Amino acid sequence: MRLNECLNHASVPTLQRIAKSLHLTCVPYSKLDILQSILEAWLDPDARKTMVDRWCTEWDAAMRRVVLQPRHAFAREEMASLLAPYGDGAIDRAFEAGWLYVHPDPATKFPLIVPVDVQAACHAHYVAAWRAQVAKRLDDPPCVHDEEDAILADLETLVAYVRDHDVRLTTTGAMYKRNLEQLMQLFEVEESLELPRWRFGYGKRAFAYPDRLALIYDFACDEGVIVEQDGRVEVDDARWMAWKSRLTVVKLRRFLRHYIASYRGPIPRLADVLRLIRRLGGDWLDLASLYELCLPFLNAFYYDSTEDVWRTRIVKMLVHLGVARIGSDTPESPPKWFQTTEVGQELLSQGDAESTADLTERRPALVVQPNFELVVVSPDPRLEETIAPFVERIPSDGVRAYRVLAHTIARGLREGHDFDAWRAFVVRHSLYGIPQNVERMLARWVAASRGEAEAEHRPPGESWA
Repeated sequence: MRLNECLNHASVPTLQRIAKSLHLTCVPYSKLDILQSILEAWLDPDARKTMVDRWCTEWDAAMRRVVLQPRHAFAREEMASLLAPYGDGAIDRAFEAGWLYVHPDPATKFPLIVPVDVQAACHAHYVAAWRAQVAKRLDDPPCVHDEEDAILADLETLVAYVRDHDVRLTTTGAMYKRNLEQLMQLFEVEESLELPRWRFGYGKRAFAYPDRLALIYDFACDEGVIVEQDGRVEVDDARWMAWKSRLTVVKLRRFLRHYIASYRGPIPRLADVLRLIRRLGGDWLDLASLYELCLPFLNAFYYDSTEDVWRTRIVKMLVHLGVARIGSDTPESPPKWFQTTEVGQELLSQGDAESTADLTERRPALVVQPNFELVVVSPDPRLEETIAPFVERIPSDGVRAYRVLAHTIARGLREGHDFDAWRAFVVRHSLYGIPQNVERMLARWVAASRGEAEAEHRPPGESWA
């Protein structure tokens, strides 16, 4: 909604408070006169600049978050969290300031609105300031490190290695060191296998593998390409062939989404950092000044300082993902320059343009329990509609719960639903992932159902032999 629409739906007392906040002269009891006075001030370039400067100064921390969002409507709890540093009654004061409004539909999921033209004006204000803060260079640095799509090649190497070797897991659920050493010799990008004692938070297997390998391995498992079963690692050839058929940019996009999902726990504002980086374009940027710009969105995480999070968990991983490249002035000097690649700009732009249900913003909404029950912890009709084909509802008071069983899997497949897409959806929305015993039974039920379907369509007298 635009500002004129928001003003039109606002009450007279709200409009009066806005006019008073903006120091406007108008007839205080005429809604039309107040509304026209506010719009006339907004349409005047000098007055609009004064408003935007004031909003971006008085509400700086919150407004930075608002302008980086790919939407302009917010849940009340979300806005309350953004405005918490401003003390009690901050939402009411934001209403009075004239940049926040109530949605006219009380039943909407996002009842608070920042008008799109207000958000756009504040966005332009910040982007201009951000670009002025970061030092740039016009030519390429003498030494450039760019991994392009090497992560896809090394995923293929991992799959080939697992297929050709008897890869077993230790009691902690990790591959043996000899397997890791052999993989590092085959990978295009090699990593040290010497890991600190405490490693956690950045994906399910960050405790056992170096950062890039952990990301690749977790991704392969979440995609179902690699399966851990009975202490061994195996390849699901059907899912691997389906993966290989995708376009390169689609593969990289899925990797990026997986990275955000894995790292947004320890780095809650990772999505904001990526949106900010995208808005700076594809210039070569000074890493130090870029770090200072992103610092309000960064945090330390246990054994990682804020600078470690920036350097190791964001910059290094974006290079691994092909989203960015880094440059140095000499072969021996540390990286000094950062540039988003063309593919990276495309990937970040696509993520920025996606809906509020996108993975970068989505909060896990399901708990998949070992007893094959799916409990919806954040009720969402769209989510429940998506999981419905392969589950049955469990009658209960106060809890929205479902159960997945052999007959529900068979029913969904029989009706033509895509199980692989369903499983990926559940993984994305699950707070703790899918327990291994549930994964094993799902695979068996799917295989059994598909086998029965093939048997039904087999000509009489024909055997598998």
